[in-house]
Amino acid sequence: MLLDRRRIRRWAKWIALILAVVFALSFLFLGVGYGGAGFNLSSIFTGKSNSTTKTTTVAGKVAAFEAALAVNPKDVTALLGLATVYQDNGDLTTAAAYLEKVLVADATQKEVYIRLANLYLDSNVNNYQSAVTVLNKATVADPSNPEVYLLLGVAQNDLGQTQAAVLAWSHYLQLDPNGDQAQTIKDQITKLTATTTTTSSTTTTTTAAK
Repeated sequence: MLLDRRRIRRWAKWIALILAVVFALSFLFLGVGYGGAGFNLSSIFTGKSNSTTKTTTVAGKVAAFEAALAVNPKDVTALLGLATVYQDNGDLTTAAAYLEKVLVADATQKEVYIRLANLYLDSNVNNYQSAVTVLNKATVADPSNPEVYLLLGVAQNDLGQTQAAVLAWSHYLQLDPNGDQAQTIKDQITKLTATTTTTSSTTTTTTAAK
């Protein structure tokens, strides 16, 4: 009986040691005890950090989409995927270039016109002329969408094309007279119209005086 107890104690010690090792490994490799702080000892051995993993993931996505385009240059899904990857990583110009390719491949992608226009109107891009170009195409592809004319008015106004902006915004009000931006647009039209009228009156008076 005494021998059995000694054996039990001996096995108990080994089991306790094994459990301790398992817990320690779990603690280090799985982050147990860190509350999800992100510490991962495995990164020491693999040489990968969180930032490196993110970079690898982005590169992997880009490679996958480009591989799809190598097979079919007009693969809309791949083009949209690349646009999203670059946009999410702050490269708006490259993202816009891929969205342009989407519209070349499939001009019926209505939502892409708005997305592309918003990229061109972004303060980090400020390419108002390109925004006007793509939105003019959108008036053909998606003529009943009030947002198309809302953004078109914004782009034209930023280019100083007052009359064109008023025309676009007027069309917006026809399509969405009670929209969220309706009152703001009405105020803008009133302001621009008043400015245009004043300028025209001044020009006429000056010409008559001569």
